[in-house]
Amino acid sequence: MTKETDNEKSLLDNHDQKINAGHLVLEEEEDDPDTQYGIGPCKPRALQVFANIAAFTGFFSITSLLSSTLLAYVNSQVTTLERQFGFTSSETGIIMASNDIGYMLVVVFIAHFAHRSHIPRVMSASVMLFGISGLICCLPHFLFGTEQSASEEYVSSNATSQSRVYGLCSLANDSLMNFCEESDSPEKSEVTSRRPRDHAAAAYGIIIIGMALQGVAKAPRSAFTITYVDGNVEKAKTGYYMGIIISMSIFGPAIAFSLGSYFTRIYVTLEETDLYPRHPRWIGAWWLGYLVFGAAAVIMSIPVFFFPRRLKSAPPSNVEDDLKKRKREFSLSAKLIFEARDYLKVFVGILTNPLYTTLVLASVCHLFSVGGAHAFMPKYMENQFGLPAWKANLLMAGLSMPMASLGTFVGGWLTKKFKMNPITGLKFVNVFTFVTVLVVALGFVFGCPQPKILNQPGSTVSSAADQDDCGGSNCHCNDNDFFPICGSDNNNYYSPCHAGCLAQNGPSYTNCTCIPDGGKATAGLCDFDCPYLYPYAVTLAVSAFLSTMLIMPKVIIKIRSVTEWEKPISIAFSSFMTSMFGWLLGPIVYGHVIDSTCLIWDSPCGERGACALYDIVDFRQKIHGFFVVSRGVTCMCLLLALVIAIKTKKFQNVNPTKENEGKGSSDKNSEK
Repeated sequence: MTKETDNEKSLLDNHDQKINAGHLVLEEEEDDPDTQYGIGPCKPRALQVFANIAAFTGFFSITSLLSSTLLAYVNSQVTTLERQFGFTSSETGIIMASNDIGYMLVVVFIAHFAHRSHIPRVMSASVMLFGISGLICCLPHFLFGTEQSASEEYVSSNATSQSRVYGLCSLANDSLMNFCEESDSPEKSEVTSRRPRDHAAAAYGIIIIGMALQGVAKAPRSAFTITYVDGNVEKAKTGYYMGIIISMSIFGPAIAFSLGSYFTRIYVTLEETDLYPRHPRWIGAWWLGYLVFGAAAVIMSIPVFFFPRRLKSAPPSNVEDDLKKRKREFSLSAKLIFEARDYLKVFVGILTNPLYTTLVLASVCHLFSVGGAHAFMPKYMENQFGLPAWKANLLMAGLSMPMASLGTFVGGWLTKKFKMNPITGLKFVNVFTFVTVLVVALGFVFGCPQPKILNQPGSTVSSAADQDDCGGSNCHCNDNDFFPICGSDNNNYYSPCHAGCLAQNGPSYTNCTCIPDGGKATAGLCDFDCPYLYPYAVTLAVSAFLSTMLIMPKVIIKIRSVTEWEKPISIAFSSFMTSMFGWLLGPIVYGHVIDSTCLIWDSPCGERGACALYDIVDFRQKIHGFFVVSRGVTCMCLLLALVIAIKTKKFQNVNPTKENEGKGSSDKNSEK
């Protein structure tokens, strides 16, 4: 009896010791400053509910959303910026490319310190810099305002008659021929004060600086985020959490285009105006988006700052153990030597990896087409289908962008659901990339004919009115002033002056001697009679879904083609190459290509500004030609990567769930 009692006591003591040991381990984990939410000694227990991967994914998804919104917002305002400052498509292409100039200056080097840095704090600083860059981009509005009056009477003078109203016919040779002449006369002071491009160079420089800072802020985002998530969850779940973050970031362009659509319906000065969005001189409030999104990014960067260096759920890492060992054993000079040696060793390793380099080349070709075509897609839709800027932005926001976000989420879900290994993922990517090329090629078919402009200088196409009765030839019109109007006969005319319009009544032009049936007209081109707008929008949505569905499989394939130690630099190098030859080169090349399709330049003072009228057939063929060719090269690179992977058996021993087999089998048993 005594022995049994002693045995029971010993068992209870052992049990209590185990419980106490468990509590001790939990207390040690809770007291580990590297796993607690907060800063310094300020780490309240109530806030520790955020010290997990779910909270990080939630907060960082919001900041990623705001960052991508700022990145995409400029695409929604291309036409507006060109109208206000007289930029050409080549110049707006450089504005968009300047983002990647800043990015490339730091991305490869900063990624080397991903394992060594406090990643959440670096990412917080990155998002804050995004916000500051947005505030810089809106400065030209506050510094220079607009050089255009909110009144439809763009040029007026108290000492002149109604014939001096912008673009009207004047039988005397004194209306607008001296628009650009210098004069000290009070009569001309208002005219000369509004010469185009007066502040274009300064505004151009400020916006480029802001966009370049966005690029610097973007540099750590990809490599640091993947490193943090992949280092704090089981390998099989990396695609799932990254899919959520990237899906939210792809909603950014949808928000950018939605609010961009709203802001372009507000006049730039926020005041009441006789102008309207289809008016050739309309300028939307482009600066509001930068102000709103920039301020929001600065505010939302704060919660990310307090996340711990590593989470409690983080699996053991040989990389971190190696770094701690070096910190203890080596001096500063020895550390620098080791850092340089390791950097060069890793860099040479990824460059001599044929599978990795082929995958990078495929990404470069793919993003060349995306960076170029999508940068100017709202502008393309405006010109191809005769849409106002707000409607083109709304279509981009309502169709292609939500489909892109859905595609990214579906891609991440498929990767996790089917436990897609790299070889299977590579086959999946090959098939759907080819399907995407076929869908994009439909853009050659879904287009509109070139609108005819009557009474255009040097053109044989004239109005239906009897030219003997048409006073357009006697109006002393300035042939550089292209200001299209839509006549009551549903024909487009080069300008009110070239249509012989003698008066203006609110938004309408009257007494137009070259227009039959009443001689009335309104500013802007007539509505296009073209049925292909919505079919084209559907092809954009489908191609966006298919392209983004492949993002997560590509990310997993790429990071599994290198070692754990090479992963941050391999991600950064891939980002560097896609930025240089994709996001940077794409908008510049496409901008020059688009400029080559221009028929009429806005050049009232002999200085070429923005394009006023495009050859939309040539525009359609060139933009889709470049897009299809670059996607075709992407298909060939991906096929080559698949061949290399099979022959070298690179992924033979790679199994994303291998380390969790025991857990997976127990989960299956519990399900049964």
